[in-house]
Amino acid sequence: MQIETKFSKIEPDAVSEAGEFAGYATRFGIKDDGGDIVMAGAYAKSLGVRMPKMLWSHRGWEPIGIWTKAFEDNIGLRVEGKLALATTKGRETHELMKMGAVNGLSIGYITRKSDIRGNARLLQELDLHEVSVVTFPMQAEATIDAVKGVEDIISGAKSGDFVPLKRAVEGALRDAGFPAWLAKAQAALAPQALSDGSRDASASEIAKLIKDSFKI
Repeated sequence: MQIETKFSKIEPDAVSEAGEFAGYATRFGIKDDGGDIVMAGAYAKSLGVRMPKMLWSHRGWEPIGIWTKAFEDNIGLRVEGKLALATTKGRETHELMKMGAVNGLSIGYITRKSDIRGNARLLQELDLHEVSVVTFPMQAEATIDAVKGVEDIISGAKSGDFVPLKRAVEGALRDAGFPAWLAKAQAALAPQALSDGSRDASASEIAKLIKDSFKI
């Protein structure tokens, strides 16, 4: 099953000098731009099994600290954590959070149970894998480059397999706040960026080509 992402803003003054901070990774009962509503209790089963990882921008190879607490309250999914200030990325994230340059949390999850009500998808049970600290607003280019396995995705696309590329672009745009319908429409344009002249381009160069091809 595909891992989805969802963004939530945190306040820039929420981080201490020791690198400790807290925020809501999700707020219950609020319909987002993608038409999803996370229901209370959606994380209960997952949190009973494991704590989510703290990553930088959904990069599985780049942990930046640990979540010390993750629990549901009457507002949403509350997380408390501590940045690893002994690491370069942990220190960089800490400084950017204090400046307000980084002020977002984004969850990485798999939907286990959902229902459709009107034009909304009710997320009733989610398997929470990680909660990332992310930049807001996100640039489509940077987000696409952050997708795990991007080199494999680009390699597959160069060979004619565009499905993983489309999924990656759609997920990146959803994480950046695009409505589901627009993210899907723009993802369909991604293969156009892989013209004959870009076959030897790097992943970041192709990501830029994809971003520039969006008709927004």
